[in-house]
Amino acid sequence: MAGLVVIGYDGSHDAQRAIDFACGALRADAALVVNVWSIPITATQPGAPFAAPTPQSEAEPRQFEQAARRQAEEGAARARQAGLSAEAHIARGTTPTEIATVMCDLADARDATLVVVGRRGQSRLKEVVLGSVSNAAVHDGRRPVLVVPSGEQ
Repeated sequence: MAGLVVIGYDGSHDAQRAIDFACGALRADAALVVNVWSIPITATQPGAPFAAPTPQSEAEPRQFEQAARRQAEEGAARARQAGLSAEAHIARGTTPTEIATVMCDLADARDATLVVVGRRGQSRLKEVVLGSVSNAAVHDGRRPVLVVPSGEQ
């Protein structure tokens, strides 16, 4: 398979497997390794009353963005070690649907051959409540999507 693959990467074991599979089995030429970041709810001020939003410090979003950049670079380095020409990319998104949309839009913009994501193997209930990036990418993507299973039974 020649061409560019867009690979979702969050630093997890499943994301590492997705990169390894894309590099080994697909034989792509290049990869765009994408980390879509957000500020977790738990990162807001501890001890604040429920539903009482507290303002973020200016440094807080920068810290999460820098962490996302480090993770994306880590994933791109992993892809380069496996022989791909790889570039790191970060974007901001919150929900699994937003994250999948960012990756699918990048695939369209870069004329990628394929989108590759790892599958966390969440329970069905957790997936219904929290959502799933892999599920959203499969259902909403306009390009082929490969979901790499976790490999754990």
